[in-house]
Amino acid sequence: MATNTKVHNQPPPSSPPPTPPEIRFRPLRLSDLETLELIHAKIFPYGYNEDPSEVYKQVLSSEDGDDESMNTMKLGAVDSSRPDDESDQIIGYVVTTNVLASHSEIANNIVVGGEPLSENSENVLVYVMWLGVLEAYRNRGIGTYLMRKVIKHASSIPTCVGVYLHAVAENKAAIKLYKKLSFKCVRRLRNYYPINGKLYDGLLFVHSLNGARYHRSPKDVVNLMLGHVRSGLKSVSTKLRKIKEERLHNHS
Repeated sequence: MATNTKVHNQPPPSSPPPTPPEIRFRPLRLSDLETLELIHAKIFPYGYNEDPSEVYKQVLSSEDGDDESMNTMKLGAVDSSRPDDESDQIIGYVVTTNVLASHSEIANNIVVGGEPLSENSENVLVYVMWLGVLEAYRNRGIGTYLMRKVIKHASSIPTCVGVYLHAVAENKAAIKLYKKLSFKCVRRLRNYYPINGKLYDGLLFVHSLNGARYHRSPKDVVNLMLGHVRSGLKSVSTKLRKIKEERLHNHS
């Protein structure tokens, strides 16, 4: 579990911000499967039909580790201050995979060397499949550290032109993190996430690398504008409802 302004005076991707000394990071292992399934259920309540357990099992069974030359990166965070039987349990993690840029959903948004991306291009993108931190461990720099490691990993791949991911439009904390790390929102996806019986918009973010640029299509621009309008109206509606409820309460 995720979105245009850049934040200045941030440390470069190769210099992750400090995290609490008790937090350490290690590659994910197949033995982490049960813990990851529990974390996934808590922080990714999306109503998809596929079983994430099978995807996790497939990813963790591969031997890629977080080697920059491989197709996946699997990095977890643990709290060494917990009791011995829990000191190596995952409390946050990120999983990525490499995809051919020309086969990605943002292929038409990519400009490399001043030209639209070719269908035969060998350029790749690093896609963030999952990024999540347990609620009790948020606001400690763990998510930032993990994402900076992803950017560093992607930057080391000569043919990589960016990192991209999806985020729930309502997830303000995740969006703030991605903007801080110079991700650009290029698309809004209407009713993308089914969560607890309701549909929520998704946002697609990209961090450009190796001179690539990402543009928004006219349709993307319109959808983003409409999304901002809908969010604004929803916010106003919520405030008016609260005011009405307060007035009714005061008169009761």
